[in-house]
Amino acid sequence: MARLALPHRRRTQRGVTLIEALVALLVMSFGMLALVGLMSNLRLGADIAKQRSEAMRIARAALAEVRDYSELTRTASTPATAHTFDDIISKPAVDITPPDSNTTYTVTRTVQPLPTAGTGVSVRVHVSWVDRAGSATAQFVTLDTVIAKADPVFRAVVGLAPQNGRIADTSGRNPAIPGDALKYDKQLSLYRPSSLGSTIWVFNNLSGALVGRCSNSTALADLTQSEVNQCNGTATGHLLRGTVRFSNTDPANPTLPEATALRLDLDFQGGSYAMPRLDAAGLPMRDSAGVILTDSYTATPPTPVGGTQPNFECFNDSPTGSPGTQTAVNYACVIFQSTGAFSWSGKVVLTGFPTGTASTNYRVCRYSADYNGSGDMYTADKKALDNSEHPEVYGRVNGPLIGQNFLVIRGDRTCPTAPAVDLANGVFADYSTVQLQP
Repeated sequence: MARLALPHRRRTQRGVTLIEALVALLVMSFGMLALVGLMSNLRLGADIAKQRSEAMRIARAALAEVRDYSELTRTASTPATAHTFDDIISKPAVDITPPDSNTTYTVTRTVQPLPTAGTGVSVRVHVSWVDRAGSATAQFVTLDTVIAKADPVFRAVVGLAPQNGRIADTSGRNPAIPGDALKYDKQLSLYRPSSLGSTIWVFNNLSGALVGRCSNSTALADLTQSEVNQCNGTATGHLLRGTVRFSNTDPANPTLPEATALRLDLDFQGGSYAMPRLDAAGLPMRDSAGVILTDSYTATPPTPVGGTQPNFECFNDSPTGSPGTQTAVNYACVIFQSTGAFSWSGKVVLTGFPTGTASTNYRVCRYSADYNGSGDMYTADKKALDNSEHPEVYGRVNGPLIGQNFLVIRGDRTCPTAPAVDLANGVFADYSTVQLQP
């Protein structure tokens, strides 16, 4: 009997195995259906992300287009392709289909005047589209901005360096510190004013003031902390630097001087000049008509190092011989004083070559003008300029001065003038010069 029952049990087991396989297939089918749904959602999400990125790019391009105006009002001379501020108006919806895109974007621009009395407009760019799922509520991106009604010429000016100095370094150092100085740490910069010497100047990065001087022939990058400490705090001074250029043409060319450089040096002289009368707050005093009051002042110039303070020392990179190919000379001077807070006065002149009015002599001109537009301080004798504007005689200088430039021309030529700043006609810098020597 037992042998006859064995085949029946085997048939039962085979049936159980088939049922298990069917159940497993059913479970797998549900899993595959869920996976297909997940993949569809992921694809839709990636699609929307790509479309939103395209919509953002379209919106930003639309805002850039309205900002790209070259004139305020369209005139007869305005090119047909040029944009003006008056062209910034609302526009009806426009459909855009970028290349390789799977949808079409609808772009609407709305322009309204500012709610206040300001001169400008508010602009809204709205970009909408229908995603792959075809949802009843369209996807959209909206960007808003305000555009001031300002002459486009002024936008070009912000890219220019100030006439009396460079734009502040990205490193955060005071712009008076020479660009090739080594930034030692957050507080200090080290500068070797002459590659032929061992003198090292130490500057405070925040104020631009000189805070140390020493002699060490070791490369600046190789100085030890101990050597820097020995140099720091040993001197107090103000930096004065600029460039000397040369022109032999008639008339002399102040914008693009072409002549080769001369061997030269610098010296300080005394002089009398008109100095603005200051009130208790250090501001210029004015009379009832608003004109700045001035007082006569006699400058006692610095003396070379070793003499009565304040002292000065100067370095330059002028050629050792001639003729040569060098066309400009850079100079740097420091006026020293043992006390922390001090000022200096005097006239800076160039030496080392003959000055005079003959063709065999040279005339020294200083790049100088009323750059800041104070106007009423610009006197007939050109002496009442601000110190940063390169006056004939510096008065009560209490900080660093940069961009104090000279032009050396033939003695029988006159110091050239140049057009004043005129933004409307594209003149962004005044290259006028004034005679300094003889």
